[in-house]
Amino acid sequence: MAADMRNHLEKQAAHGHEWVVYDTDNPINTLYDLHCFSDEIEAISFAKEYQQIWNWHEAVPIDSLIYDLKELERGQLQPSLETELNNPKSTLNINNVSMEHQVNRAEELWKNWARQERQIEELGGDTDRIKTLKYKYDFLSKGLYRVSVNPTEKEKLLMQAISTVTAKLQKQLYPHPVIRLLHRLKALIIDKPDHLSVFTKGKEGNLKLLKEQFETTGLHHYVGKLENSLDYERPRIELRSVNALKDNGKLEVNIDLEKNKFGNYHFNGYTATLITQNGERKTCTFSADSSINLTEAVNLLRGRSVYKAYEHSDGTTFKKWVQLDHRDKELNGNPEILTFSPKYEYDLKKLLLDSAIKLDFYSISREAVQRGLEAGNKIEFQINGNGRYTVAANPSAKTVDFFDANKKPISLAALKKIIHPVKKETAKELRFIEQKDITQENQIQINR
Repeated sequence: MAADMRNHLEKQAAHGHEWVVYDTDNPINTLYDLHCFSDEIEAISFAKEYQQIWNWHEAVPIDSLIYDLKELERGQLQPSLETELNNPKSTLNINNVSMEHQVNRAEELWKNWARQERQIEELGGDTDRIKTLKYKYDFLSKGLYRVSVNPTEKEKLLMQAISTVTAKLQKQLYPHPVIRLLHRLKALIIDKPDHLSVFTKGKEGNLKLLKEQFETTGLHHYVGKLENSLDYERPRIELRSVNALKDNGKLEVNIDLEKNKFGNYHFNGYTATLITQNGERKTCTFSADSSINLTEAVNLLRGRSVYKAYEHSDGTTFKKWVQLDHRDKELNGNPEILTFSPKYEYDLKKLLLDSAIKLDFYSISREAVQRGLEAGNKIEFQINGNGRYTVAANPSAKTVDFFDANKKPISLAALKKIIHPVKKETAKELRFIEQKDITQENQIQINR
């Protein structure tokens, strides 16, 4: 399937198509699920129109999807690991430009038990054989209850194999046929419904919490497919997305979810990788405790600073500047997150006002400019007839920095000579470039 999709897209690319639109809510099963366009604006317009009628559609560069399909083909050529149950190879599906395994919950259940068994052996082996058998029986039985909810055909095959194992364990634990029959009735009438009821309530609560965390962190475009991504059998889950940027770069995002001792998934954080048009990569892992949302993460990866609000244990809030430290090259390219003390002397409002006075150009001292710089943006302003310029906050140097249209630093003296002939300011002299949320409809609108 992946090879057919790739061949189709390569032919479309050879005929001048540069963008492809597809449904991000459902796996791509046929070539008819792909809509190719030669123009970016036309592709985005089609995606917006389609998602109003049906599901959420996204427009991405066609070469990006071709690349991911090639990666998928390589994965399909690798043999799956052999297990005690002689598992068949798992299949892959295409969704949201990320190539994720179609998880076989029954297979994951057996792998979980294998890990548990190794831990028991490492802790002293079979010290009490009956207790170990009882633990294995309960572990696999409850897992089968969960997997029995809407199982796939491949899951059904493995469920039969695991059921054979539990049946043997049942005979060992309950050798008397009458007692064994009573135990089966109890499991069917009481144990299974009770376990699924508790599991369902826990799953709903877990999903609600994760969705709230995703929304807060700016990962709201994952919320729609979050429920289908959680199988509650894997100990760890990674959700991956590749987003096209307006400057022809890319943003890779990997979300890390780990199952805790209560059986719920815990949001550890995410790793964001900024890939420029020339292939340069900047990566940083942001923990859930960092409270840094995806928009702020992109600005940090671009080398800017963000003025973040944090909360004391007593509920009061405070703000401090945050930036990435790229100086240590021994961190595998993953920089540390540096935070300035809340008492750090950096008065952005005063610096903007001082610059406005020196330039005799007071539009840059507006509150909107300050808010934009605190969010980690570069603010662009345009001087009538004299080009575009940008200003950025630089707390580490305790300055605000100005740049010309070529993104090169420009001094206040040089900028004043350009501004000075313009006597009268108008509302059009300062044009703010808003930074929008990172969504599938509008991936990233960032003024560099």
